Amino acid sequence: MGKFKKLTLLLLYILFFVTYSKAPPDSTVARLIAAQYKEGIKIMRAAKANAGNDKMAQDISSLMERMMPTFERVENIDCNRVKGNRTFSCTADITQKIAGNSRTNKTIFNVYQVNGEWTLDK
Repeated sequence: MGKFKKLTLLLLYILFFVTYSKAPPDSTVARLIAAQYKEGIKIMRAAKANAGNDKMAQDISSLMERMMPTFERVENIDCNRVKGNRTFSCTADITQKIAGNSRTNKTIFNVYQVNGEWTLDK
């Protein structure tokens, strides 16, 4: 095999490896985290709406809604490949507000790419 062909195959291999082993961008990870919080709020609102006229159910729903964490920000995202080409273990400092109090915690979660889309698994 000529030097040109070997060099071309090596270059294609490197491009393939770099393309398919790259961690998701921080902005994508932040968007996935924010989406999970939004989904939780959506579920809580649906439960509150389903409480109907039952006073006790309304009170419990209101209490749960006040205790539901709300997303404020995510910082210091760090993702490392753990399995295959599209599984990453990530850490991030996530700040959330619960009952009016902000708190930042270091969180560990996994990010996968399935059918070209990134997904979060905590």
